[in-house]
Amino acid sequence: MPIHSTAKKLVSKAAWYAYNMYRKGISYRSQLSKTAALLSASRADILAFQNEQLEKLLRHAYLTTPYYRELFKTESIHISQIPPLEKKDIREQLEHFCSEAVPREQRIRNATGGSTGTPLTFYQDRNYWNQRNLSVYCFDRWAGWDFGESQLIIWGALSDVEGNADWKHQLNNFWRNHYWLNGFHLTDATMQTAFQQMDRCYPRTILAYPSSLYQFATYLSENGLSPKWNLKGIITSAEMLHSHYRSLAETVFRTKVYNRYGGREVGLIAMECEAGHMHINCRDLYLEIDSPDPYTIPGDILITQLNNYAMPFIRYRIGDIGRLSDEVCPCGNQLPILAELLGRSTATFRTRTGTLIHAGYFTQQFYNVLGVDQFQLIQESLKHCILKVVINTQWTGATRRYMVQKIQEVLGTDVSVTVKFEKEIPLPTSGKREFTISNLPCG
Repeated sequence: MPIHSTAKKLVSKAAWYAYNMYRKGISYRSQLSKTAALLSASRADILAFQNEQLEKLLRHAYLTTPYYRELFKTESIHISQIPPLEKKDIREQLEHFCSEAVPREQRIRNATGGSTGTPLTFYQDRNYWNQRNLSVYCFDRWAGWDFGESQLIIWGALSDVEGNADWKHQLNNFWRNHYWLNGFHLTDATMQTAFQQMDRCYPRTILAYPSSLYQFATYLSENGLSPKWNLKGIITSAEMLHSHYRSLAETVFRTKVYNRYGGREVGLIAMECEAGHMHINCRDLYLEIDSPDPYTIPGDILITQLNNYAMPFIRYRIGDIGRLSDEVCPCGNQLPILAELLGRSTATFRTRTGTLIHAGYFTQQFYNVLGVDQFQLIQESLKHCILKVVINTQWTGATRRYMVQKIQEVLGTDVSVTVKFEKEIPLPTSGKREFTISNLPCG
């Protein structure tokens, strides 16, 4: 590693320490140690801590928030008796969800990116962010990240990148030892510049949108550019990590991809370990699957965030579908496992028999189909789908028949498929590529 990179790492590590001392107080290192210890504790200790935090949160919600006070009717309530929290409830009664015990000036306003429609506005507090960050630090170490080491970030949330030219943003990147590649505007020129800069700066990890990582990896592969950065790992988040995304990235960068699952509303939900299993963050949240048997039948994921006392999220239907596992992970960690993460409920198709078909099926079937540059499949009803395609000179009638056949194989042979030819399938405002969209009512 060049001398200037080593010096910058030392400066960044000291800056991280000062930042966390400022945000979390002089007990920062003690807090971090306790967080790491809990996340690697026995299952019994983990669940005991989680249950204690859950009881505190439910009591706080009843005593200090108008919405939950009216909903619970009593201070003693079991979480299973509480109906799931829907996004429309928050939109309609935002102020009623805010705790009267947290002054307005201590609320931190946040919002989702709107990948499934209208952005959702909500509030958090400083303690939520402190606790969230402690957990992220510990989980990201699974992928080889550590304070001060250089990291390439390929990201696309507007609220995160719109200040790229601002001096404060540049200063933050410097002391954090971050190098930013805007995932919203990936061009050959920007990717070439990033590759050349990383050849000088030697990133140890990458944090990226899966689709942006894939685009960058594709560019490097097609142009014969071989990174020699000695990466410890790659962390992906905010989108579905499709199998072909993972495969290409691990081939090009010669390291493992660790998938991280979370949301702006509730923080980090689960993180993939070395053995490839998604471990649930029981320190910060309580996760349920809305299903008659969460271990065999996938269902909507419900999240209770345990640290946001400014605006409690209790049994929040986050919009994703998943399934639990009761197996013991060979990595040795005893945090419960999220066996399947099937993506957004609005990207998961349903058949007339009630079977769920998630986006991964279609991306695997249509990835690298000759003649197709882009595709998007929209389920308009149980009997009709629209297939949008951007084609090239290799498109044939056989290609069309193959794609329609693969759709009908899982949705039903009587489902009609309208093929529409497009010049381009633009990204939504969230910047997240949507391969499948279901317009069916939820449920």
